Amino acid sequence: MLDSFDHVVVLMLENRSLDNLLGYMYPNGVPANAPLGKTFEGVIGKNLSNPVPTGTVNPPPNGATTIPVMPLTDCNSHSPYPDPGETYEHVNTQLFNYVDGHDTPPYNLPPDTPQYPMNMQGFVNDYIYNFKTGEEKGKDPTYDEYKQIMECYTPAAVPVLSTLAEQFAVFDHWFCAVPSQTWCNRAFWNAGTSWGRVVNGPSLTWTVDSAGKTIFNQIEDSGHHSPLNWKIYSANPIIALSTLIHTLALKDYHIWPFDHFGGLKDFLKHCADGKLPAYSFVEPRFITPHNDMHPSSYDSTLFGPDKNVGEVMLGELLTWQVYDAIRNSPKADKTLFIITFDEHGGCYDHIAPPNVTAPDLYGYKLQDDFDFKRLGVRVPTIMISSHIAMNTVVNTPMHHGSFMKTLGIKWDKIVPGKFPPLTARVADAPEFTEVFTSTAVRPATGWPVLPKPVIPKEFWDADFSDTPLSDFQKAIIMGVEDLPQAIEARKQNVALRAPETINTVGEAMEYLRSIPGLRPEEPLSVLQ
Repeated sequence: MLDSFDHVVVLMLENRSLDNLLGYMYPNGVPANAPLGKTFEGVIGKNLSNPVPTGTVNPPPNGATTIPVMPLTDCNSHSPYPDPGETYEHVNTQLFNYVDGHDTPPYNLPPDTPQYPMNMQGFVNDYIYNFKTGEEKGKDPTYDEYKQIMECYTPAAVPVLSTLAEQFAVFDHWFCAVPSQTWCNRAFWNAGTSWGRVVNGPSLTWTVDSAGKTIFNQIEDSGHHSPLNWKIYSANPIIALSTLIHTLALKDYHIWPFDHFGGLKDFLKHCADGKLPAYSFVEPRFITPHNDMHPSSYDSTLFGPDKNVGEVMLGELLTWQVYDAIRNSPKADKTLFIITFDEHGGCYDHIAPPNVTAPDLYGYKLQDDFDFKRLGVRVPTIMISSHIAMNTVVNTPMHHGSFMKTLGIKWDKIVPGKFPPLTARVADAPEFTEVFTSTAVRPATGWPVLPKPVIPKEFWDADFSDTPLSDFQKAIIMGVEDLPQAIEARKQNVALRAPETINTVGEAMEYLRSIPGLRPEEPLSVLQ
């Protein structure tokens, strides 16, 4: 069945857990006529909850000591708002409900005793702590504010994702690679490692350590006569985050108009023309207005609770755009479309991550003392193909390394010897081939036609330039100074603003536009 597709498209979104977005799928836990005969591990009927920490300043009004999982039906909700904690120490508290050290040793990692199982009981505890110390700067959250972390969207609130999951395949045990942030998890998807890192870049150490090979380099090394090629399509303005995460590994391919980088407009055109490469990696827009589904920071002027367009709805629109472009492509029946997320971002999930093989660390310093022998939290992963039957649910535990493992096997048949597993983590990863549950072609002409999510025109007319940058967005801007274009600009005495002084969307865009050689900026209308 690996021969059933010639093109693979990956859309990697941001910071949502499986329970948070898809936990309420399949009300009885058993999909009708499921081809694999499997159940779906969601939240319905499980009486799931998290305890309210002792001494909480604003306890539940009914005297309750726990907060149950509850459905969220508003497609334009901003839940959870503000952004939960997502760094390694926050994830440890979420998993173990243990606090010791915070961002210093032992990073909230409890002793290895039966007293501290990974019971997924610390999401409320960590959200309250992060709200007060990280996001709201000293403000104790109200009950209505902190109970958000236990809210999970219903299918009606995420109609694009839930419909695609039901009409094709959903993996209910797909775990991210690292119990921490974006950069390291995205690195694992395309390189099989994060070089000992668990926290977002940038830094000189990240740039040097991340010089190792990626799946993009493997495709390049398959030779000039190889039918394989790749492209990173980024809806992010002017830069692609992947160029920062893999700065040195991809340094020869950074300079526009090199053929390996494009925008969302390019992706839509290449779909329509039937000219997608063998591997397309699609990035959302990370800079406000961000359509990556990432929960917004507390000081965002765009996504406050009084606004009427949610982060998830914007991500739904992007997902619809990519799916609809593939569905209408002349190569649709030979395309595998994968929708996934980099990490859970602090959003609630009830399944404990399993242990796993560590990647080859080659002497890299282990950041925050993490040994990489366990995975991060479950994330939504959906696959669409003409060889996937409706209501396919894959229960087999998978993780981000499963992508490189499976595609490496496929491409090694085409160019033998060029796609060995890059790390031990990838070598031991399970393959996802069981997802292909239909040997007969299910033509794209019969794929569901989904209604386009509607975003009010007033939203796109808004001025986002004064919106403060989140920590994640600041990390992106800080990383740009390590790109070859920025280095060359400094050599040519181009006056570039110090990235650490950039605090708003408008300032960030001015900075990016001032660097010669970055790819052209797409109009915001492409996202509409």
